[in-house]
Amino acid sequence: MKCSYIFRVEEGGMLRSILCCVSLLAFAGAVFAADFQGVPEYRTKRWCKEVANVSGDSKVIYDGCVRHEQSARDELMGSWSTLPIKTQRWCDEVAKASGPGSYSLLKYCVGEETASPEGATGHK
Repeated sequence: MKCSYIFRVEEGGMLRSILCCVSLLAFAGAVFAADFQGVPEYRTKRWCKEVANVSGDSKVIYDGCVRHEQSARDELMGSWSTLPIKTQRWCDEVAKASGPGSYSLLKYCVGEETASPEGATGHK
């Protein structure tokens, strides 16, 4: 949409028209960025500490959990921006349902949601 259609550009009003366009682009960019963010940030160390605590505070469990979570996050980074926003939001909620968030749960949810045309829970 041309800003000159919104605001009447008078002689010498080119600067006003440019400022209008820049403002509209900045606003549109902010709205777009709010919906299309990268993979959510979870507190992996906290999550893995909770998992390890269940098994008697095992360092082996903790280290394995951190590696597994990082691997899941790395895999999601390649496809996250191509997922429908509805799927991103739903799976983020699912991944955080049991605490600080888990990339493994997020990856599982995304897999379930994208496995069928309708999405496993209709959040596609």
